[in-house]
Amino acid sequence: MKNAALVVFKKEMARFFGDKRLLFTTVILPGLVIFIMYSVMGQAMSSTFDSKDDVFKLAVVNMPASLETAFSPERYEIEEVNISQADDIKKKISDKEYQLFIVFPENFDENLALFNGGNLRENAPNVEIYHNSADVKSGNAFSETTAILSSVEEQLSNVFNINYAATPEDAARYDTANDEELSGTLFAMVLPMLLMTLMYSSCVALAPESIAGEKERGTLATLLIAPIPRNQIIIGKVMALSVMALLSGMSNFIGTMLSMPMLMKGMENDMNNISAVYYSVTDYLFLILIILSTVILFITLISIFSTFAKTVKEASTLVMPMMIVVMIVSFASMYSTEAKTEVVWYLIPVYNAVQSMIGIFSFNAVPVNIAVTILINLICSCGGLVILTKMFNNENIMFSK
Repeated sequence: MKNAALVVFKKEMARFFGDKRLLFTTVILPGLVIFIMYSVMGQAMSSTFDSKDDVFKLAVVNMPASLETAFSPERYEIEEVNISQADDIKKKISDKEYQLFIVFPENFDENLALFNGGNLRENAPNVEIYHNSADVKSGNAFSETTAILSSVEEQLSNVFNINYAATPEDAARYDTANDEELSGTLFAMVLPMLLMTLMYSSCVALAPESIAGEKERGTLATLLIAPIPRNQIIIGKVMALSVMALLSGMSNFIGTMLSMPMLMKGMENDMNNISAVYYSVTDYLFLILIILSTVILFITLISIFSTFAKTVKEASTLVMPMMIVVMIVSFASMYSTEAKTEVVWYLIPVYNAVQSMIGIFSFNAVPVNIAVTILINLICSCGGLVILTKMFNNENIMFSK
């Protein structure tokens, strides 16, 4: 039968699209869950770490007159206490009743003047700030207070300035990175790892059921005795599984890209302009081709393990080591936002996909390296199809009990 592979392909696709529950859980649900999860995480992080409206309660010993105006009364509630209350105040910080306990040395202003006059560094007045790092509000208060004191110190004993700026907006001029480069750096660090993990998970959710599942239920044996070349059965199944996994992977990708700006709101202010609009049609085309070739490779490899297994459970167990390898390789993107330029790196399956994604997301994609990655993935997939054909022709593997 010349169109046997197409018949098997249609059969698998009919099974997939005919099962509304499977279609929902495989294609729609993953992207929806990622979008909701990352959006909620971004909102939660934003509300947790945003301290713009917080009022910090401070207990201070020996508050210097020179610093009284440094702390805004709208921002800080300062209570002057005695050093004998130290233990009680520290307990209240642990109980989150106070945010900070600051102890200035006696005669702070006078000692500071002596230090500016030429005393050794070790004789400089020491300010003790007790805080609770397990309390987000206390941590924010500690960061802002140390910044205030550091600013005052620079004003009192300043020798020279580095990137002096009166406002944060003024300081931004020293950073030559633009929003596009910030987006590229962040996406190159995070998305390759996420996409590779999600793509592999999608393939694992589909391939074992299609082969080991049919083998376990006995329906695969019926298909094998039909007058259809077994290599056509394999090609039809791999094609169908690849389409299904690609749909699931694209759902994950879309959900991730849509939720990323929301997630960034919970991070630093200079990341609020993170966006995927900077990527061109060519970038997305390269990315889709990389995802497609990688999905076909994953489906082929997982199909080999599924063919060897007797049950879906056994197949799921056999593919776990490969999952670990994929995750380890994918984590490479977390420690490098620059893609390898040498072609030799793109001859390594899986790793080449990660490097290609890093190149695409960092706006440094090299078409030759992208082409090599796609070619290597397809060659390895063809090799896997040869192995699958031999396994399908082995009666002991296909009908073992």
